[in-house]
Amino acid sequence: MRESLFSRPDGKRLRDIDPFMQFFPFIMKNRNESAIYFKQEIDITAVKSFLHERNRAAVAEGGNGIKMTLFHVILAALVRIIAERPQMNRFVVGRRVYQRNAIKLAFVMKREFKDEAKEEIVVMTFDPEDTLGTFSDKLQKEIHHIRSEAKKDDVSRSGIVNWFNVLMLLPRFVLQGFVSFVTWLDYHGWLPKFVVDLSPMHTSVFISNLGSLGIDAPFHHLYEFGTTPIFLTIGVSQKVPKVLADGTIGVREVVNLAVTLDERIGDGYYYARSLKRFQQILENPSELEKPWQPKSKTSATNSIAKS
Repeated sequence: MRESLFSRPDGKRLRDIDPFMQFFPFIMKNRNESAIYFKQEIDITAVKSFLHERNRAAVAEGGNGIKMTLFHVILAALVRIIAERPQMNRFVVGRRVYQRNAIKLAFVMKREFKDEAKEEIVVMTFDPEDTLGTFSDKLQKEIHHIRSEAKKDDVSRSGIVNWFNVLMLLPRFVLQGFVSFVTWLDYHGWLPKFVVDLSPMHTSVFISNLGSLGIDAPFHHLYEFGTTPIFLTIGVSQKVPKVLADGTIGVREVVNLAVTLDERIGDGYYYARSLKRFQQILENPSELEKPWQPKSKTSATNSIAKS
C-alpha cells in the first residue's frame, strides 16, 4: 500500500532530512545543473591477481564456466557501497528527496563487438547480501539470456528498449506529447511500477564500461528524465610507475573511474567518504566474497576514518 497519493513505487519520500537538503531541489531544479564530478585512479594490481587466482581455481575445480572480470568486481563493489552508505541510493524527482527501496544497476552491452551490432540496455536489481560469486552468476546469466534471445530474433530488443520499435512509429508531435505526459506522471510519482522497474533511467547507478573499447573514462552527463543520480564510466587499464609503500618506484596497473552525481541527494563530505570506501573495496576485493552484514556499517566508517 502506498502511504499517500504522492508516494512512489520505487522509493520513500524523506521528510526528516535537513531542511537545507529539502530546499535544494527548489533552487537547483535540474539534475545536470546539480552535478558534481569525481575522478578516481584505482590500483587494480591486486584485483587482477585476485581474479586470476579465483578463475584458475574455478577451472581446476570443474567450475560452471563463470569467469569473473574487473567489470564484475566494480559492479559488485557498487552494490556493496550502496548497501553500506544508503544516502548514495537517494534520488530527487518532483522537487522531493526519496530513498530508493532497491539497489538497481543499468549498463549498456553490445550484442557483439562489431560496429553494426545493436546495443542492449541491461537493468538488474541486486541484494545487499550478494557476494561476488552470486553477483557474477546473476550477471552472466542475464547477459547470456539477452544474447541468446538476440540470436533467435534480431529485431526484438531487451527490456524497455523493445518499446521504441513501437514508439518511433508515432508522429513526432504525438511522441513529444507522450514523453511530456510520462514525465508529468513521473514528477508526481504516478508512473506505473512496471515502467519504473524496466527503465534504465530509474536506477541507482548507470554504468558505461569504456575500458572494453580501449578508451579512458570521460565524465558523462546525468539524464534529466527518470531518477538516476549517479553515472559511472570505467576507463581502460594501463600500467604506470607508482611510488610504493616502502618508497621505491614500481609498476602498477591502474584504471580511471569518472563519477558524475547529483549533489542534491547528499553533502560533499558524505560523497568523499563513500568514494574513499568504494576505492578500499575495489583494492581489497576479498571483502566481496562475504555477504554484507548491516553491522559492517560501523566497521566501514571506522576503516575510512583510520585510512
